[in-house]
Amino acid sequence: MAAWPEDVAAALERHEVVAITSGITDLREAEALLEDRLPGRWQRIEWGMGSAANRARFHDLQEASGFAMLPMFIGRDGVIGGLTELRGFLQTHGQEGTIQPATIPGNAPAPLLHRLGYAGLIPFVFFGMAAWFGSTDWQAFSLQALGVYGAVILSFLGAVHWGLFLLDRGHRVLGQPAPIWAVIPAVAAWGALLLPTAFGLTVLLLLFPLVLWVDRGSLRRFRLPPGYIQLRGYLTLGGTLFLLSGIFAALTA
Repeated sequence: MAAWPEDVAAALERHEVVAITSGITDLREAEALLEDRLPGRWQRIEWGMGSAANRARFHDLQEASGFAMLPMFIGRDGVIGGLTELRGFLQTHGQEGTIQPATIPGNAPAPLLHRLGYAGLIPFVFFGMAAWFGSTDWQAFSLQALGVYGAVILSFLGAVHWGLFLLDRGHRVLGQPAPIWAVIPAVAAWGALLLPTAFGLTVLLLLFPLVLWVDRGSLRRFRLPPGYIQLRGYLTLGGTLFLLSGIFAALTA
């Protein structure tokens, strides 16, 4: 088809499968299949057939695809078909570079993640406090070290989405392919290091909650280790508190 209807095209920018239904379509079986294999990666669009415009749009899809039934399932590569074709699509989907969320490992030992995560706070704590003591040169070094470490951690958090995209080419963040977002924390953090110390640390402080907010939404469909997002919240709080300490130290130096 040369061009999808506007609502279908918009949905396909964010989701891998679109289900076209009418108001009376029974989608229960298909919904169960899609939620099992593509959670958060499909969307239902209802075209009430009482509308002449919707009937015309559906007729155009019929003519273009040769498929005349509802529900009609559409993927990014074209019309999939009905429920039978959807089953076949879901069985093979992922064999060419896409790994389903259920197969992405999520069983890393939670205690190890917690130990490494909290250990990662040590430089924040040390340099955030050290910036208040010692000679002027030592304070300047502590503030620089605090900022560089914050930039490194932000780059690491963005890179998580590079890895997920390599496993799942359908992974999107804020409606865009994941690598677009993946570079933003690193580039923004690098830019923050070029600013005067207090301003740069302030930018870093604002970036950490933003990155957490984005990850809370974009990682929901993956099978994450238990307590991962909660751990990220605690680590973000700890990091921002000691960045704030560094900001005040820089302003009073």
